[in-house]
Amino acid sequence: MTAQHHGRLRALLEAGTKAYGTATALPNPFAMEQVAKSGFDWVFIDMQHGLSTYRDLPELCMILHQHGVTPLVRVPFEDNSGAQRALDAGAEGIIFPYIEDTEAAHAAAISCRYPPEGIRSFGPYRAPYGADLPLANAELLCLVMIESVGGLRNVDSITSTPGVDGVFVGPNDLSISLGGGPIMADLYALDSTQSPVPAAFQEALRAIAATAKANGKFAGIQVGNGLAATQAAAAGFDYVGIGGDTAFLQAGGQAALAQVQRGLE
Repeated sequence: MTAQHHGRLRALLEAGTKAYGTATALPNPFAMEQVAKSGFDWVFIDMQHGLSTYRDLPELCMILHQHGVTPLVRVPFEDNSGAQRALDAGAEGIIFPYIEDTEAAHAAAISCRYPPEGIRSFGPYRAPYGADLPLANAELLCLVMIESVGGLRNVDSITSTPGVDGVFVGPNDLSISLGGGPIMADLYALDSTQSPVPAAFQEALRAIAATAKANGKFAGIQVGNGLAATQAAAAGFDYVGIGGDTAFLQAGGQAALAQVQRGLE
């Protein structure tokens, strides 16, 4: 891990460069190494739905650092104390699920930063910024998820909250909250002429991205494949997550089997 790596994702975003990443649910170091070698700018370790525990984080973050990939961690719902543990273990940013109002956004933001900007306690066992408190406050990323009608309604005030660096859209939960069903696997385009995605949902995505950027914050989203990622980037999202480790395993197996089946026809 080199000093030049610190804050790489933030530097990319501030330079206006689109940054692409993925999600990991498996707490296996070998699996993480394969993901880290794939060329992503960032990877988020999913502790909300994935299998990783806080015990797994130091080694997983270390592997990502060694390959120049920014480690983010999505903590469980309302586990703001977990954000501090994840940062101490090596994360460079935290993704907070299901943020619906400024109170929750503020609580997330202050949990990430040392005083006077926040309430983070000092114990940087493997934190990338060590004992440099001002640098840690300046370089880490506090990313809040907009994935409900409430969050959509309050996106302007949420993204105006000091200490919140960006939003991250959870398409499945946002779609469900809007009266639809899980949608990420069908999010192939953000254009109603090319995609079955409802127009209201597409408009919600555009509104979230535009509002975040108007307030000087980064806009991110998780999608299912590379085509969707290019569409999301074109729609104004700054950082885009593509699939995940378990999805890649399944897709690779299905593709190989399909080749066999075509050869037998």
